[in-house]
Amino acid sequence: MKGEECPHPVHRILLCSLLGHLARPYIFAEPGNVLPRGIPVVIMCKSPAGFDRFRLEKEDLRIIDAINSSSSKTEARFYLGRVNKDTVGRYRCLYEIKNIWSPRSETLVLEVIREDITQASTPISEVTQVFTTQSYKVWNGVTMALAGVVLLVLGAIIGEAWYSHRKSTDSSRTPGGHNQGD
Repeated sequence: MKGEECPHPVHRILLCSLLGHLARPYIFAEPGNVLPRGIPVVIMCKSPAGFDRFRLEKEDLRIIDAINSSSSKTEARFYLGRVNKDTVGRYRCLYEIKNIWSPRSETLVLEVIREDITQASTPISEVTQVFTTQSYKVWNGVTMALAGVVLLVLGAIIGEAWYSHRKSTDSSRTPGGHNQGD
């Protein structure tokens, strides 16, 4: 029964290793599996516990092996670069512990959509749009604060001018309410 998924949930790795069974790994892509051309992609493979080696396969052909350098590490990261026609396809991974190979993971289908971020003239991704929206919010806040300071300064100047004008007008009047020149 070597290579079948281990059915035992308790002490899975130890028991399954002794029996010659390993659990199926989990595979996923970051930032996702359907991407515009030109976006960098990483395929992640996870085992329920440690591993000696992970293997990534595309269309059932071995393309990359990752050797584990840490006994506590449970995932392997495969950097495929920017998504293009050569990186799209069906990927699976499997791992090895002490010369025993796990069954293959479920199939991950990496797809590219028509939008090309290296050539696009419109906003490219939600990340860029969110960053731009947040930038405008910050800029609007700074602009409003600056406008408030300018209005405060203008109010102070107008208040000072009014106070000076009133003081000079009051000092030129006589106690009887007439101007001094009358």
